[in-house]
Amino acid sequence: MIPQRSSCRRFGSGPLSVCGPERAYDTIRRDGWQSVSDNERGDAARVTRLFFALILIITAFVQITVFPVVNVLGIGPNLILVLVLVWSGLRGAPEGLLWVFPLGLLLDVLTLDPLGSNGLALVPVALIGGLARRRLFHSGLIIPLVAVVGATLAHHVVTLLVSLLAGTSYPFLASVRLGILTALLNVMVVPPMYLFVLLMERMGVGRAARA
Repeated sequence: MIPQRSSCRRFGSGPLSVCGPERAYDTIRRDGWQSVSDNERGDAARVTRLFFALILIITAFVQITVFPVVNVLGIGPNLILVLVLVWSGLRGAPEGLLWVFPLGLLLDVLTLDPLGSNGLALVPVALIGGLARRRLFHSGLIIPLVAVVGATLAHHVVTLLVSLLAGTSYPFLASVRLGILTALLNVMVVPPMYLFVLLMERMGVGRAARA
């Protein structure tokens, strides 16, 4: 059982507060997993993975086909990266790596990028999420900030290296600016995405218990 905390840590201020997700994590894990048997937990894990797979596919299509059309700013958070980071933070790096290459292949097909490039760029994201584990929301400001920014910049660097090897070059300063802005936007969307994955896990527990 996850111990209750007497104080609520905050990830910065305003939308970066993680008070809600941290309490939600304690509640979901306490009221969800403890109410089911070992067999039901296995079923719940499979149901949750199915939900997560569907969310990844939908998010990939939306991010690649819809965002470029409706995003007037020309830049936005990388929701796929955030989902992989959050999933790895909740379940460990091996779980995150399970999704990296099939998801990367889907992104390669949608974006016409070199085969394997998107999967390779997501590998450090899963590893960083696994190293951070649930400290993404239980360690104040420093670890979440370093994890999200580090994962985003690592993804950006790998993407640029693959592009250079493929013969495509980008202006250095523009690439650095894009990486930093994307990292900041990702920091803002991690808390709600974290809570979303937790609620999805709770749905998996509920369906397994009713089966």
